[in-house]
Amino acid sequence: MKDRQYVADRHFRDQAYGGPQRAKKAARCYRDDMAKEHGIDFIVASEGALALLRRGAGWTQRQLAQALHVSSAQVAKWERGEVPTVVLALAGAILSRQVVSHSVEISGDDIRRIRTQILEWTQQQLAAELDRAYAAVGHWERGGRRAPGWVLVYLQAVNDGWNREHSTESSSA
Repeated sequence: MKDRQYVADRHFRDQAYGGPQRAKKAARCYRDDMAKEHGIDFIVASEGALALLRRGAGWTQRQLAQALHVSSAQVAKWERGEVPTVVLALAGAILSRQVVSHSVEISGDDIRRIRTQILEWTQQQLAAELDRAYAAVGHWERGGRRAPGWVLVYLQAVNDGWNREHSTESSSA
């Protein structure tokens, strides 16, 4: 499409091209030819802070996703757009080996204990830190809903002694 108008519409069926790889290659060549003919420039995604951090450590999106207990698609989404500050700090700590990500089995009671005894925060403070709705924390603590994987990794790291404020100060010094 160019200026919201179709400049080309063509199907590349696997059978007609001798398999999916050849069909995909033909489609890409056709796309590139049409782009050149109609003066279309492809926009390259900007390098977000998370992408730069991850690539600097030599990790793939999949490896980071496994460490954060999220999907590769979620990591890609964060890299293309806004990544919550706490996720960026947690990813940095994992990539710099300040935090070791392992199997995370945290119950609602554990979430409440970490929040009240270690962090000494209210549900509202934890929700604000995690960029989540206040009601979500209550659901997690009551066992009504499972917290996202990265939240559990964060809480486990805090439980194990990781302090986000301390780790960001020491890494910026």
